[in-house]
Formats: sequence, structure tokens, C-alpha cells
Amino acid sequence: MTTYESKPVAKWNTRDFQAYLKAEHERLYGVPYVPMRGYQAEAGMLGRWVGTKRKPGAYGPEITKRFIDMCFADYKPSIEWPGVSFGWMQTYMGRNLQRAVSAVLAEEKRAERNSGVDDAWF
Repeated sequence: MTTYESKPVAKWNTRDFQAYLKAEHERLYGVPYVPMRGYQAEAGMLGRWVGTKRKPGAYGPEITKRFIDMCFADYKPSIEWPGVSFGWMQTYMGRNLQRAVSAVLAEEKRAERNSGVDDAWF
């Protein structure tokens, strides 16, 4: 079975994102990851963002991962709230979505600009 670690982010599915959220959450905060309203509800939320086999998502895997990483970077755990979930990120950290979209679009533009550059002489 392949895991999110062994494939490019562009190929991640909802299971990969849930495994990533769980692993990063435990690494960063040292507490178990608990999804908002359960794993099935969270898979639906992620599916709407990332896409499924049948339906494209609103943002795709790269923007979704960038959003999650920005939320993890911004979140400061407290005694009452020692961790976050994807549903919580969507609800309370939505401002990061615009930042994630603009960062990914800027990277794509940069890559596009550089794609015609012949760097063989370097």
C-alpha cells in the first residue's frame, strides 16, 4: 500500500490527507489527532477541497496541503485546545486559504516562466 510519503502531493487523496494530518498533528503537538465530527465527515470535507475519483475538488491537493501547513504553522496550542482538525482549520483559519492559493499560483507562474529557459550552459 502506498502512503502519502511515497507519492507527490498532486496525487494525494483524502486518505493521504487524513494520514498526513494525523502524523503532523502528533509530531507538532504531541497529542492524538481528532477529526471534527469524525473521520467520515472529515473525508467529505477533504473530498470537496481535494477532489475524488468521480468529482474534481474546489482547490486540489497542492493548495489544500499548503493551507493545512499554514494552519499548523499559525496555530498555538493551549490547555483547552491542545490541537486542531481540518474542520476547525476551515472554520476558524479560512484566511489562510487565500494565502495558500496565491502562493501556489505564484509558484506555478514562476515554474512556467522558467520552463522555456535553457539551463544547459550552467
